[in-house]
Amino acid sequence: KQFLPLSQTEKFNPKGVKGSYAGAIGLGQLMPSNYAAYGVDFNGAGLITLQKASDAIASAANYIKKNGWRVGEPVATRVSYEGDRFYGLKTGYKTTYNRRDLIAITPKKKWDYDGKVRLIKLNRKAYDELWYGAKNFFVITRYNHSAYYAMSVHQLACKIKEKMKNDMNKEVNEN
Repeated sequence: KQFLPLSQTEKFNPKGVKGSYAGAIGLGQLMPSNYAAYGVDFNGAGLITLQKASDAIASAANYIKKNGWRVGEPVATRVSYEGDRFYGLKTGYKTTYNRRDLIAITPKKKWDYDGKVRLIKLNRKAYDELWYGAKNFFVITRYNHSAYYAMSVHQLACKIKEKMKNDMNKEVNEN
């Protein structure tokens, strides 16, 4: 419904656009209905071209920002629990808890976040993996509603950040 008018506005051939089965287009797989609200002409070409990395990345970042991303706040942390203590609690990105109410569920690493959390359960073949998800985890799920997708984005971002930090340290030590 919005794709054809969008192709006229942004001057692209609707037959030449590659996208998902659900209609998402461009490198960032943005839905046509979100194009006007979140699309960014980052390269200054006068058009929002989601097939170009600069516009696609800027548009995805704009989407995340406008959906409530909190700079400097965490996304998620793995937690441990005793036995089946979390099984009576609702998991997923829509239900929030105060951490102080989840005494039997503790972060595996130091986590200085006191805001509301979501219990994110990822089913594994041999066991369930449980995470605290902060507000920023929820924001990622606005882009794609899958908890697995959001966790993949978070973990990939952590690996990229770690690699960049290691590369910078290596460069400093070499000089």
